[in-house]
Amino acid sequence: MTNILYVAPFWHTVSFTLIARKHVEYIKKLGLASVQTCDELSFASFIPSMKYATVLHPWIYIYHRFLMARSKALDENIKDRFQSYLSWWRSYFEKLVAIEVCDSDRLSDFAVNLLNQADKVIYPSSFCVEVAKASGVKVPVVRVPHGVDPEWYTTPNQWETAPIKNINPLLVELYLYKIRKKKRLLLIWLWHSPERKGWPEALEFYKRLVRERKDVILVLKTMSPRSPEFQDVMPLGAVEVYGFLSEYEKMCLYDLADMTLCFSRGGGFEHNALESLARGIPVITSDWGSWTDYVPSFLQAKRGRKVIVLPNNMIHVGYGYTVDVESALDKAHDILDNYEEYKAKTEEWRKKVLSKEYNWEVVARRIVEECEKS
Repeated sequence: MTNILYVAPFWHTVSFTLIARKHVEYIKKLGLASVQTCDELSFASFIPSMKYATVLHPWIYIYHRFLMARSKALDENIKDRFQSYLSWWRSYFEKLVAIEVCDSDRLSDFAVNLLNQADKVIYPSSFCVEVAKASGVKVPVVRVPHGVDPEWYTTPNQWETAPIKNINPLLVELYLYKIRKKKRLLLIWLWHSPERKGWPEALEFYKRLVRERKDVILVLKTMSPRSPEFQDVMPLGAVEVYGFLSEYEKMCLYDLADMTLCFSRGGGFEHNALESLARGIPVITSDWGSWTDYVPSFLQAKRGRKVIVLPNNMIHVGYGYTVDVESALDKAHDILDNYEEYKAKTEEWRKKVLSKEYNWEVVARRIVEECEKS
């Protein structure tokens, strides 16, 4: 059985942490490998007692931290022998596997140099694989997508079944609001990086949509109450759901929604779009980016302006595209006016396509396979 050491930011919870936990959970649950975890903060001083196929997630940040820590720890008179030291250190590991994302259409030379020191790089989308190759990554680059728990595809809509217990009261209030006001809920996730997530376009979209129809309300999922984005949209009418949600609570939130907006200008995968589709809820994205692997064309709006995704970033130095607001509005009206048709097409897509590849059981097997391959 393969011995895997999985290094990730376990000391706090960020998006990388959530994905890493799922990889580890399902590798253990399915008995695919012997997997040990190591926090990113401990890795710089870690010397293994046995040979591991070692996964660094995310690679660039963790590996760069390691290089800086070890070079500083070395005596001044042997710093010129650092490459020899690095070769000695790497001999303790069976292989080093990088898991990364790309937020734009190009990686910096700094990022490429670090990635080329891995034995293999795993990206979650075809888009990122092509970006890495075009940017100059020479080591093998493979695609292993993200997933959801298998029950996301099989569990019935929770608001149409037995009474829900032990759930965030904000969700119950939202359910009652939807029923009483007869509103269609448009969900947007803004945990972080609102500019990259396309908030300026989403705000313009909603300003125009509420002038054209009175049956919609925007629901912002944020980390803290009264976020700046929520204050932007309060005069138009909106609802904010904030704080950390369990997997079950997230599922219930999607089950309340009629549509999810994913207007990201860039990103390595955009997991919330997959989660929405896994619950059979239509999502609107642009027709350019990592999400086009799994978002069907009938839910894609046209791309808009070409923009720098992350100004002054030292890793993601390229461009992305905004969503075209006019096209997104046309798509939203069409979905809402022909909702049962779009729901049926989304349901067919999730059963025939998404459930077979984009679930954590399949993903965990792929991660282990890539760790085992030479």
